[in-house]
Amino acid sequence: MTVRVMLVDDHRIVREGLAYMLGGIDGIDLAGEAGSGAELLAVIDEVLPDVVLLDVHMPEMSGLEALQRLHRTHPDVKVIMLSMHDQAAYVQQALRFGALGYLLKSTGLDELTRAIELVATGKPYLQGELAGAVVTTRHEADLPHLSPRELDVLRLMSDGSENKQIARQLGITEATVKTHVKALYLRLGVRSRAEATATALRLGLID
Repeated sequence: MTVRVMLVDDHRIVREGLAYMLGGIDGIDLAGEAGSGAELLAVIDEVLPDVVLLDVHMPEMSGLEALQRLHRTHPDVKVIMLSMHDQAAYVQQALRFGALGYLLKSTGLDELTRAIELVATGKPYLQGELAGAVVTTRHEADLPHLSPRELDVLRLMSDGSENKQIARQLGITEATVKTHVKALYLRLGVRSRAEATATALRLGLID
């Protein structure tokens, strides 16, 4: 499978560097680039990428604002946020707004490639040291109680399965899966699949 990747950063040298790094990777097609969030939203229908590498900090429209707008209009486009900052607030907000990945700009080519490949299949990817940023310290007694069925749904969600696939594997209706997903979001205090997966991993609810 070839993954169509779009690069969005207000610094041309960063875009050129990323293009150079990814240009020789089999299975990755550089579909386009943009220098601002507004430009991303303006050309997204022409570029039609599978994955967008989106800078967090950009002038006029931040990457997080662009992410929020993009996720509303093109929810199937997968987004990996790139940033110089590892603060928990940025990571949490990015996941809440619909990003599936979050990487520091200091990451290496191997990890960037791996993140793109995983996110393209619907699986979340957080750089190792960032995973802890999505969960505040909690006592074991405060861990959410999940039913066996909710745990089954959570595990399949973490593997990147969509609602239809989960329903088929568990032998339940898609409507029932949606009900379980809503309950999981409420119990875990999250608003996206990526955030739910990261939270569950940190709490030891799934392996």
